[in-house]
Amino acid sequence: MSEILKINCPECGKEFDAGTAFNAHLDNAKKEQEKKAKIEADKKVKSQLESKDKEIEKTRKESEQRAKNIAAKELQEKLQKKDDEIEKVKKSKEISDRRLAQKTEEMNTMMKQGSVELQGEIQEERLQDYLEKIFPDDDIEEISKGAKGGDCIQTINYKDKLNIAKIYFESKDTKIFNEQWANKLLKDMKAKGIANGIIVCSPSCMPTDFNKQKSYVERHGNVITIIPMIKPIIHAVVNRIRSILILKTRENKDHEIPAVMKKCWEVLNSPNFILPVKDMVSEIKNMREQLDKDKASFLLSFSKKEKTIDNIKDSLTDMILPLINLDKNVFPENILIPQEKVKKLKNEEKDMSKKDLKPWMKKFEE
Repeated sequence: MSEILKINCPECGKEFDAGTAFNAHLDNAKKEQEKKAKIEADKKVKSQLESKDKEIEKTRKESEQRAKNIAAKELQEKLQKKDDEIEKVKKSKEISDRRLAQKTEEMNTMMKQGSVELQGEIQEERLQDYLEKIFPDDDIEEISKGAKGGDCIQTINYKDKLNIAKIYFESKDTKIFNEQWANKLLKDMKAKGIANGIIVCSPSCMPTDFNKQKSYVERHGNVITIIPMIKPIIHAVVNRIRSILILKTRENKDHEIPAVMKKCWEVLNSPNFILPVKDMVSEIKNMREQLDKDKASFLLSFSKKEKTIDNIKDSLTDMILPLINLDKNVFPENILIPQEKVKKLKNEEKDMSKKDLKPWMKKFEE
């Protein structure tokens, strides 16, 4: 049997078997290797865990971001929907307000028109009631609303004689007088065969040529009378016209004349003859007034143009004369003389002494 190899510890001197020491070394090496393997394994596991944690964290963050994006999108959609609803409500309110304003304006217009119509109708009925009161023997015929023509017709009755003559009335209750009212009333009078008409206006809309002392103004000769809506004036003017018409009728009845002459007289005094004649006379008067205005305007324009020409002529003379006086070679001496006079002056030049420019200027001024 071989001897066992012995070794001594250099520190303590203890003796060991070499085999035992080797085995112990192997054990220590194995343990060391296992320890290192465990550490590496732990590191690997830890690294895997950390990687896994990072993936989990990344996934969590992505999930959170997706959730946030979804929530933000949903919120945006809700906000957009809310904005759309608010916009619809606003637009609906705008349309409603606009329609309400339009309806209000229409109602105000209708009320104003109704007020004006009512105002005019009130004056019409007041006039008719007053005429019926002061002339109870006459017939006051109202013209239907919407029918063509004026407002009422007064048929004059005197004693036992009926329908002697008629007066056509037109009532106006506005702020501004319109001259077309008289023309329209004249046409209505021609259509009805009535020779006299009266326009009754509110005191605020009388024509500019209204005479307060006379209390009336006439159009188309004396065929149409314009008066204010003042009862004493209405009474006086209507009574005067009425009396004249009654007197004409009585005068016509009192004369014994042949039937043909009577017929001729009736035609000459009928509205169908009188109205056109007076209308033509009125048109001739208007045309004469317009002609006089045009003539005055033409003469004024002619005078202004003549004065302008003289001013230009004087300015030209003032501008050229100093240059001529400086040197007569700069401009011809006859530059200021009209061309048609130059030839005449040249013919006379032989008999004239060439002294200076004064004789030329004298002829020019002549």
